[in-house]
Amino acid sequence: MQSISVQSAQGQYDIHVGDALLQGVGAGVVKKIPKARVAMLVVDHAVEQTWAREVAASLAAAGLRLVTHVVVASEDNKSIAQVEKVWRCMLAERVQRSDVLCAMGGGIVGDMAAFAASTYMRGIATVMIPTTLLAMVDAAIGGKSAVNLPMASDAPDASVNSGGAKNSPQSLPTNLTNNVNNNLTKNVNNNLSNNLAKNMAGTICAPAWVVSDVRTLSTLSTREFRCGLAECVKHALLADEPMLSWLEKHREGLRAMDPARLVELVHRSASVKAAIVSRDEQEHGERAHLNLGHTFAHAIESLLHDQVHHGEAVSIGLVAMAAASQAAGWWPDADKFQLSKRLADLGLPIKVPTVVDRTQLKNAMKLDKKGQSGAIRLVLLKGLGRPGVLDAASEHVIHAGLDAIGA
Repeated sequence: MQSISVQSAQGQYDIHVGDALLQGVGAGVVKKIPKARVAMLVVDHAVEQTWAREVAASLAAAGLRLVTHVVVASEDNKSIAQVEKVWRCMLAERVQRSDVLCAMGGGIVGDMAAFAASTYMRGIATVMIPTTLLAMVDAAIGGKSAVNLPMASDAPDASVNSGGAKNSPQSLPTNLTNNVNNNLTKNVNNNLSNNLAKNMAGTICAPAWVVSDVRTLSTLSTREFRCGLAECVKHALLADEPMLSWLEKHREGLRAMDPARLVELVHRSASVKAAIVSRDEQEHGERAHLNLGHTFAHAIESLLHDQVHHGEAVSIGLVAMAAASQAAGWWPDADKFQLSKRLADLGLPIKVPTVVDRTQLKNAMKLDKKGQSGAIRLVLLKGLGRPGVLDAASEHVIHAGLDAIGA
């Protein structure tokens, strides 16, 4: 097992990365949060019948009363309405401020559940149990939580109709499973035309612990695994240039889900983010660099969230970032680095999949939380490992980025 320490205003917390860690979650929770009597397990439906059972058994064996809430992971469900369901479940089950919420799944579930935990009774302890590569190297680290807001004021809610109940460690509640399955098709297909303002409501509240068991990556689809690689490339561009060559060298081992290679990848990439958020937890400066390519990415994702997953949008956004960096005169030889080819070789997209209205894209970019006074701010590179923030990016720079991705 590899361990990474993260510094926070609320105290130090650990990220544990390894193989076969889930069975130790219960004992770890009791040790780190000794006053907890109830464990609220908010779980992605994709792992409900697999990895969640192992965690449920571990929590119950540690003497904690288990309450579960199952969520379909979609950008539409990353909503205040879904957070309210978690709040109401915790209230009904008499979850106290001394108890713990365990968020298990990918970045969507982690962001939403952590937001619920950080606001319920003004904050209860959170344990992050990421089950996707993207969540392990990025979303579960740093304490950020958030939900999306609809851009249109009359956009209807698209949350999952699920509830919470106590359960045995052998299986999660069947009533929750049925509710999720009955609503899955409806929620995936409903209101996809609604544009979303990404991560507009949220908090920064450090978790008590992050547990990354690379075994869970073995049940990811190829597409979801590749999404995580985009964030690994971002971290490499920011602070670990040799990782780019490492990714090329070990591409086949990663595809084969070699546990040793996966542990090395997660530990190495997560360490980049952990170091940055330890120095700037509240994003007063350096932490903004983690948004490299994300102003483009979030705009693409907000308009095309029915077609483009977050990691895919990040990949496309990185291509736009490189072109914008060159147009701004920051990274004159960016094209020689061939970032597009490197991403494509990892199986990641480098162009938007469909025609997107540029005015809508730029309007979405203006909603980015880094923006000021309606201007578009971009995190760009002056070279590998040399990020910076460009205030009030010019039309020339923005359009260079959009041209590069076919937008």
